[in-house]
Amino acid sequence: MLLRSLFTALALFCMASQATAADTRTVDNALGEKVTVPLHPKRVITLSEIDLDTALALGMTPVGTVNGRGQQTLPRYLAPAIKGDIQIVGDLSRPNLETILELEPDLILTAPNRPEVIELLNEIAPTVVTFNYGESWKEVFKRTATILNREADADSFMQRYLSHAEQTKQAIGDRLGQTISVVRWNPKGPAYMFRDSFASQVIADVGMKRPDNQQDPGHTHSMSLSLEALSVLDGDWMVIGTLSTSGEAVDAMKQAENTPAFRQLSAINAGRFTAVDGSLWTSVGGPLAAMKVMDDIAKLVNKPEAQSVTQ
Repeated sequence: MLLRSLFTALALFCMASQATAADTRTVDNALGEKVTVPLHPKRVITLSEIDLDTALALGMTPVGTVNGRGQQTLPRYLAPAIKGDIQIVGDLSRPNLETILELEPDLILTAPNRPEVIELLNEIAPTVVTFNYGESWKEVFKRTATILNREADADSFMQRYLSHAEQTKQAIGDRLGQTISVVRWNPKGPAYMFRDSFASQVIADVGMKRPDNQQDPGHTHSMSLSLEALSVLDGDWMVIGTLSTSGEAVDAMKQAENTPAFRQLSAINAGRFTAVDGSLWTSVGGPLAAMKVMDDIAKLVNKPEAQSVTQ
């Protein structure tokens, strides 16, 4: 009965949508496919963190979105940018189709997902895969702005981003060119983010580098390291992220902080490290995430208690 009611409602919604079919245009999704979308979408649902991040950066509040990675709520770092109510429609890669249908979206933005899921979403509203994993957040931002017909807003944001990058370089000062180790702490132990990860892109934009030991190609992260292999995590500066503020990963990090191998890392011993939001630093990122990463970098390298890097 529930399934029948669901698709009855779907059919009625699709019939109503046909009345505005003239107000559409065709765009390219991240897979190179043509998709017909509303000319001026008003009821957008975002099914990934970078889609939500991008929509907010462009001045649009979606009607629905998914929980942040490793969280049971919206991504923590986006809370200050959210001005209205956004309905939670499930978790990453596991959207609730019934909840999405009830919101009557006119456009759905999503991460890559199983073809059968994309097909079902397309029966509710035009659905656009906005990115491929490993793409630069700037490329994704530009594509999504085109999909939303907000190119001028994207240009304005990028001008603010470039200006903020220059301000961050000034705040970094004589520490420009030093290295930042990006550590993701899991319940099984620490890993480091690879060379092409989101955070690495922002680090480069403000004139800093990743350590030589963390130059593996790719956008993901290393295997979890044993305490005996922690030396690969060292850098001039270090950020340590977990996807949640409590739980097994946080407990494991606190335990490691008391081990000699961890305390002997130069960045730890000299106080040149800080804990950061892993959902911000070690995930796919986005325009607002990039701005916050720059703020975190400026704050880190200006820690009053941090000892200077000796060359």
